[in-house]
Amino acid sequence: MNRQMNRFLLIMLLCMIPFAADARRKKAKKAKEGQGVAHVLTHEQQAHFDAIYFDAIAMQQYGKTDQAFALMQRALEIDSLSAPALYFVSDVYRGMEKWNQSLFYMRRAVAADKGNNYWYRAGEGELLSRMGRYQEAIDCYKDLSDRFPKHSEPLYNLAELYLRLDSGRQCIDVLEKIEDVDGVSPQITLQKFYILQGLGRSDDAFAEYDKLIDRYPYELSYRIQKGDLQMKNGQIDKAKQTYDEAAKIDPDNAYVWVALSNYFSIVGDQEEADMLVQNALVNNNLDIQTKIDILTEYLKSTLRKVAKGKDADSLDISLPGVDSLFITIEQMHPTAPEVYVLHADYLAAISNDSLATVQMRFACDLRPSEKQYWEKLLSYASTQKEMDKLLRLCDEIEALHPDMNSPYTMRAWVYYNQKKYEDVIRAYHGALERTEAKEVNWKSTLWGNIGDTYHLLGDMEKVYESYDQALKYNDKNYVVLNNYAYFLSTENRDLLKAESMASKVIKQYPDNATYLDTYAWILYQEGSYMLAKFYQKRAIDYCDPKEDNTTLYEHWHAILKALGEESEETEDDENENIEVEQ
Repeated sequence: MNRQMNRFLLIMLLCMIPFAADARRKKAKKAKEGQGVAHVLTHEQQAHFDAIYFDAIAMQQYGKTDQAFALMQRALEIDSLSAPALYFVSDVYRGMEKWNQSLFYMRRAVAADKGNNYWYRAGEGELLSRMGRYQEAIDCYKDLSDRFPKHSEPLYNLAELYLRLDSGRQCIDVLEKIEDVDGVSPQITLQKFYILQGLGRSDDAFAEYDKLIDRYPYELSYRIQKGDLQMKNGQIDKAKQTYDEAAKIDPDNAYVWVALSNYFSIVGDQEEADMLVQNALVNNNLDIQTKIDILTEYLKSTLRKVAKGKDADSLDISLPGVDSLFITIEQMHPTAPEVYVLHADYLAAISNDSLATVQMRFACDLRPSEKQYWEKLLSYASTQKEMDKLLRLCDEIEALHPDMNSPYTMRAWVYYNQKKYEDVIRAYHGALERTEAKEVNWKSTLWGNIGDTYHLLGDMEKVYESYDQALKYNDKNYVVLNNYAYFLSTENRDLLKAESMASKVIKQYPDNATYLDTYAWILYQEGSYMLAKFYQKRAIDYCDPKEDNTTLYEHWHAILKALGEESEETEDDENENIEVEQ
């Protein structure tokens, strides 16, 4: 909304400014008649102001914000009551997140243009909201709503503010005003529904949906939505009645069949549920994308039901009904890659990655130009860890799509498992060359991986060079910061730099055992043994006893030894380890 408002304002200003001199002369005439303080520009001043103002607008459009800002400040020295210029300066401060300065100039713009200040006042409300000054923002939007009753935007903003303040009843009042302006809409109805539910007014909530249905009696989606909400609220029988009403209007509607299928699935009649979905999928009047949507929703609800209360990692799902549905739709649409993609995703969800790979291969062969399909195929194929096949697949993708970086990161993973570290580094550089400049976080990750690989080769200078590159792209890459700090500590070099990096990491992750261990070891190397003991103890407290924590305890004993406390503390630690093993 803000960008649209800014574009609208700019167009409006460009249209208005040629008449600025006449407008000011009219204001000056009124001032002489006693209606305000006179503010008169000479012809020369007006021409000077206009020239600077237009230069500032041009500079901004060329992306030279600093020059534009400086020019607009000069323009305000000539005419301090120019509302467009004041708004411009406010907008620049807003972009700099200097909220107080932005609000100051916005309020001056509001005061300077009393005849048509809707957008300026709206900008004031938006700034107050950003600053957390919600009551002032509410007053601002109320004023706008009173003065511009045909505008619904202030009402939407009011509704959002009342939601922030948990003022459900006041929000409902505002939403009803929005309906008076814009009419009943599904979005507002749903918003009112959830608010009324939260207020414990369930009957009123569903009455809102009845209003929507009354207004659009043949729009079955609203009836289906109401039935779905009744299902979520445990009103199973009422939901069935709602679905049946929809079926009477259009008994051949596939979406009604899917809704009823969900009902029968919940009440335990899976055979009827599967039959209804299958009827929808074999419906010749439905396009393939609609069928995909239907099957997707059916799979989601089915998997949620089967997985409820079970451990997802050990979930053994066998759904022959689902398999038959896929066979049906694949026979009807054998050349539709979307079907095979969905089938692959379903198989991967039930941990059948080998068959998921086969289905994904069908999709890639049907639409080889779709890069996302190849991405998924690589992902599913990697779970089988057939390294030679993976490399051949990477060759194939690189030939088809030489600009994709994922085959190179997959190569790096294969070479890493084969301990071919030089090849790993080359593959990562290939991925870097094919990564867009805007993907700075991914570039940082790749450089971090290159640094980790150089560590395996024992080339520490290359490690640090790579980490420096990673931090240029993302100075909050906490994995790199931790590794960089730890490796420096193991070499007992640049410990102040290492401590600075490690402290950033533990501030972000105060309960991560690995990061705490790094910080403690740096403190140990610096001779701060008591502080090192404090952080190393926290690292041990937070570590996972199922993992290999040998390094943590080695560091712990070294710190205790430096403090002269090793014998007593070591005995306690050994007793704790015995208890864990038992």
